Amino acid sequence: MSNTIINSYSHIIPQLPVTLDGTPQTQTGMTDTSLSVSISVGNHTNKALIFCMTQQSGSTTSVKVGTNTFVNMIKQQGAASGTGSQRSEIWYLLNSGITNNATNQIDWVGTAGSRICIGVYSLYNVNQGGAASTFVANGAHDTSSGYSNQPDGEINAVAENDFVLDVLSANTSTQPLDTPANTEGWNVLISTNRYSVSQYNATPSTNNDMFYSNILAAEWAWAGARIIS
Repeated sequence: MSNTIINSYSHIIPQLPVTLDGTPQTQTGMTDTSLSVSISVGNHTNKALIFCMTQQSGSTTSVKVGTNTFVNMIKQQGAASGTGSQRSEIWYLLNSGITNNATNQIDWVGTAGSRICIGVYSLYNVNQGGAASTFVANGAHDTSSGYSNQPDGEINAVAENDFVLDVLSANTSTQPLDTPANTEGWNVLISTNRYSVSQYNATPSTNNDMFYSNILAAEWAWAGARIIS
């Protein structure tokens, strides 16, 4: 009886890094209950639109592209109590709801508040599993006393090829400065004493300290997310 040796080979498909597609886009308003922002999406696979909103009071009713609805990752209110008027939110929409190689308009609808900023990132090579397969979110909140108690969010346990981003709502008369290791998505003065700021890192470390400085006596709300490849 002869023995036959069969050689088997496993083909491993390399995991691609989550990649930013173009430039993040923003739109601001004062007491609006609806705002829209448009972003160009390239010809890519495994896409995601990441929508960020900051607002004083008020709340979000829906975020959509056409009839396709975004899913909320996190909603964070401000102040030391975590129940203050500043709000930061992050939402996502995956590949099937996005029009490829075209401009996509994101429509936000909410209840009346004030000093609103909406912003959007277009990404690709994103895990399409949804929920914990796509992202891990975290929040932080406080009120700065002088220049102490500055925003200092954490996005940790990040794997290779992932992407991290955040959004900050701050009631401050001074412009926030973001973490030097990160790239600024936007830094918008909505009106007197109200800033919306976002930063990201396309090659993050395992543990990421997403801090801000130069915030004076401000209530703030921070939300951050790891986007998984």
